[in-house]
Amino acid sequence: MIADPLSDLLELVRARCGISGRLAAGGTWSRRFPNLNAVKFCAAVEGECWYFMEGMPEPARFLAGDIVVMNGTRSLILASAPSLIADASTIPIPRDQNGIHRLGYGDDFTMVGGSVSIDERRLPLLLSGLPSILFVPGSAHSAETLGWLLEQIVREIELGDQPGRMMVVAELAQLLFVKTLRAYLTLASPGDRGWLKGLGDKQLAPALGRMHSEPGRSWSLEEFAQEAAMSRTSFAVRFRDVMGMPPLAYLTSWRMHLAERELRSGATVAGAAAAIGYTSESAFSHAFKRELGIAPGQCRREKEPMDTRQEDREWSESQTASL
Repeated sequence: MIADPLSDLLELVRARCGISGRLAAGGTWSRRFPNLNAVKFCAAVEGECWYFMEGMPEPARFLAGDIVVMNGTRSLILASAPSLIADASTIPIPRDQNGIHRLGYGDDFTMVGGSVSIDERRLPLLLSGLPSILFVPGSAHSAETLGWLLEQIVREIELGDQPGRMMVVAELAQLLFVKTLRAYLTLASPGDRGWLKGLGDKQLAPALGRMHSEPGRSWSLEEFAQEAAMSRTSFAVRFRDVMGMPPLAYLTSWRMHLAERELRSGATVAGAAAAIGYTSESAFSHAFKRELGIAPGQCRREKEPMDTRQEDREWSESQTASL
C-alpha cells in the first residue's frame, strides 16, 4: 500500500489542533494578532472583514466560511476596513460573560480561532512545509465540508455543559485543520513552496508516496522519475522547485526524522540505522548528526514521553476550557 505522506508528517510532528477562542466584532475596529512561533488558524463564522499579512500585495476580504492558517512567522491583521489596517493595535481583547472576545460594538463579524500543538523538536519540519499564510475560501469546491465542520464546532461550543463536549470540539478541530490543508492542496498558488504543496502536486505525489512507503529502500533518482512518469532531469528540477530541496536530500531528511523517533522511543543506534536502510552505523551517525545537529546516542538518551496521548488530552482540555 502506498503511504499517505501528509498523515505521516502530521503524525511525526504530533500535530494536534484545538479551539482557543471565539471573537465577535462590530462597528469600526482593527487588531494585529502576533501569531509568532505558533501555527494558528482563524475561521470566519458570520459576516466579513479584511485580513492582511506582510508580503501580501494588498488586504483581502475574509468572508463567512473562509479559513486562514498562519505558520507563525508573520503577524496577521484583521480589520473592519482596509484603511484601518496600518494602525491595528495589539492590546488585549476583553471577553464578555460568555467568554467571547469582543472588538468594537456589535456582531457584524464572528470567527473561531484555533492553534496547533506541535512537538517543539519537530516544529521546523512542519513550518518548512507551510506557506506563511494559507487561505482557503469557503466558496471553493474543495472546501464544501469545512463549513459543516465549522458549524458543528460552534454548535458544540454553544451546547455548554454537554458530556464529552471538550473531546468532541477537539476532534472536530483536528478534522477541520487536516481537511483545510487538504483543500489548500487544490488551491495553492504557483508561488507557494514547501512539502505541503508538493504533496498535492500530481506529478510529484506518486514518488513521494513511494518514499514514505519504503524509506529504507536504496532508491535512485531514476526510480523516482519513473514513478512520476518524467525524465530524470525534469523530475529533479520540478522537485527542487516545489519542495525546496533535491529528491534524495528530502529522502535523507525524512529518514533521519524517522530514526530520531525510533531512538527517542528506545531503539538502539544500530536498530534505528537498520530500520531506515543503513548497514553502516558509522555512516548513519554521520548523516544523522549532519541533518539534525545531534549525535544518535545523545538523541537516544532524550526519550519521548511515555504517554504522549495524555499530553495531547491535557493540551486539548486547556484549549477548550475557556470556551
